Amino acid sequence: MFRQIIIGAAAVIGLASPAEATVEISTTARGLVSNVRVVGQPLTLIGPVAPVSGRTSPGYSLNNSAASLAATVGLGSNGGVTATLDLGSSGIATAASANGTTPMNTSSGSASATLNNLAINLFTSSGGPTTSILSLTAGQVQSVTTVDKLGGTTSLVGGSLFSNLALSVSGSSVFSLGSNAQVAPNFVAFNQNGLKVTLNQQFASNFDSTRVLITNAIGISFTNYLLDGRSLSGSITVGQSLAEFMDSSGDPVPEPASWAQMLAGFGLAGTAARRRRALRA
Repeated sequence: MFRQIIIGAAAVIGLASPAEATVEISTTARGLVSNVRVVGQPLTLIGPVAPVSGRTSPGYSLNNSAASLAATVGLGSNGGVTATLDLGSSGIATAASANGTTPMNTSSGSASATLNNLAINLFTSSGGPTTSILSLTAGQVQSVTTVDKLGGTTSLVGGSLFSNLALSVSGSSVFSLGSNAQVAPNFVAFNQNGLKVTLNQQFASNFDSTRVLITNAIGISFTNYLLDGRSLSGSITVGQSLAEFMDSSGDPVPEPASWAQMLAGFGLAGTAARRRRALRA
């Protein structure tokens, strides 16, 4: 609404209308990526699992999948205590699509990532029973990000869906969700001592004529997290979907701050003109 009002005001004072836009849409989805490591030790990268990506034009409809995921990352031993990260899922499905046959009629796109029976476990062992440090399980997690262009307005929307998610830290339950549950963007389920778990994690970027929105169903980060004398760093990204909108007409749409500066300039110009007329009178 604000943008439409501003464009209307610009038309009233006689600004030339922008050139017809050339639109390009890109969508991407990934099931899981992990780069958690002990600081100072070599990196063991997991994923991206089932990546899929497309870019218009023309339109596209792409899918990818992984029947299962069972990955183990050894995080070394210190004082006879070993640390291990297990990542598992019984099925991962990703999709990316966009419409249009030419840049002129491209108007929408979407990306989605779904994981079934997710299990993330960080634990230690000294040869006997294991000690749970982090446990996150879910019957299903999903993220979806869409982009739509209607006239002169472009919208990017992201969201995540969870079924029977349970989070435990150091053996104690800290958060849970039932079936088909949703949370607000960037909902922090846990954040202590360098370990942070965020649900429906979203990152937006607006730069000139490019708009980007990334939605991660789950984002887990380790920032110098101390574990039995080791320092863990890195992140686990679960269920990532991304949509990008680009207007390559060469006439970037001004950001709100630019619009404010333009309007302020118009107001000053009008004030100066009125003062000149008053002096002549």
